[in-house]
Amino acid sequence: MVALVEQPPAVPEKTRIVFIDIGRGLGALLVFYSHIAHPWVIAKGENAPYITFIEALTSNPMHMSGQGIGQIAVPFFFLVSGFVVTPIALRQGQARFALNRFVRVYAPMLFVVLLTALLLVADLHPPSTGQSQELTPLTVLTNTTLVNYLIYPQIVLVPVAWTMIVEIIFYLLLMAVLPLLRRWVWLAIAAELAFIFTVMMTRSQFGPSYSLFGVNVSYLPVMIIGQVIWATTSKKIPLWTGALYGAVAWSLYVLADIIDVGRIDNAYNLSMAFAVLCFLMGLFAEPKLKQRKFWTVVSERSYSIYLLHMLVSFVLLQLLRPLLPLPWALLIVIPAVFGVVEVSYRFVERPSHTLARKLSHRSKAAPNPVSSETTVEIPRVDGRGYPAPRPGPGGRGHDEQPTAIIPAVVAPRPPGADPRFRPPAPRWRSAPPDLPYHSDQENHGQRGDHDDLPSHGSSFRTPR
Repeated sequence: MVALVEQPPAVPEKTRIVFIDIGRGLGALLVFYSHIAHPWVIAKGENAPYITFIEALTSNPMHMSGQGIGQIAVPFFFLVSGFVVTPIALRQGQARFALNRFVRVYAPMLFVVLLTALLLVADLHPPSTGQSQELTPLTVLTNTTLVNYLIYPQIVLVPVAWTMIVEIIFYLLLMAVLPLLRRWVWLAIAAELAFIFTVMMTRSQFGPSYSLFGVNVSYLPVMIIGQVIWATTSKKIPLWTGALYGAVAWSLYVLADIIDVGRIDNAYNLSMAFAVLCFLMGLFAEPKLKQRKFWTVVSERSYSIYLLHMLVSFVLLQLLRPLLPLPWALLIVIPAVFGVVEVSYRFVERPSHTLARKLSHRSKAAPNPVSSETTVEIPRVDGRGYPAPRPGPGGRGHDEQPTAIIPAVVAPRPPGADPRFRPPAPRWRSAPPDLPYHSDQENHGQRGDHDDLPSHGSSFRTPR
């Protein structure tokens, strides 16, 4: 008698960290909504009862009526950066990481700055922070490289880009502590926290440009919390150390509010606390979450949504209002925004990802076809709850053998044999030639690439 070993039901393969996809997608959409609701509808006194209703259920009870519920997205994206980008830097090394980040961040940024400059020349009034939008070759260069946020007086062409300079500073800090991070994670994080505290305490000592630098550094504690979550969950540091570092990072972020480092309302601490709660809930729910195409698509385009939504929507709304009622204008504006986002993603952002991988790839091997990004691997488990074997060089297990459907041959019991007798199990290392096999290791790639970060939500106003 021959019986096949019962196999667990097939589970769709995850190629991405799902809760990060969902968080990034929701964050981008919330920021889009908040920038329509607050700097346009509310600030201009538009009659929009549906916006009033949504605000009554979201921003108002969360004490975020100044900037909107999208304010939660800013710290969430910073948490994602600390959690995701840290292992990427460890894997790539300083030179490859710097080259990869440079291409990914600045190619879409250049596109948006040039589009903004074109709209300024055409006198179509792109959105402004109220600061100077003087258009010269130098200001185009400084806005593209984001150093305009470190130069006083500021000239800001793209209002939402202030979170990007925070990302760049984090990348530079991460590269500086990378040698420590490879050997002593606890010491590297301690050095980062000491750096943040020192800059915040000396922000008024070296002129207005250094003060702007201090404002941007004051947002780094959120990224350090994301980094601490990565270090704790990946067993790089003990839980008590992670809790201590998390408390210190939280204290530094609150301290920035107490000493008034670039904060424009009192909702920053609450929005950060809520973002951390959502992040931890997503992290613990990850094993139960299923990968959905919608969230993958929105997440992959979240950087383009972030950079372009305000520019496109405000210019179009100025052209359409008051010729059309606001609801009809929005029915035109929203699809137009996502149309421009799709163009940016297909012809600027995605090609920049491909170029970044080619330039920073260590070998000439083709990139993993399962996902266009690379980040941290979440260990999988088999149907019995045991850790699945990690892939070897050929994409299968370390022994390079396929996982086969092995027939269990039940031999008849010899006459008079002990009833407890069991025949020895077959010890085949691989499937016999005449049997089909399947391998659950063929696509055992790394989970969730999400290496197209940064992509952020943002508040409307630039920190000062």
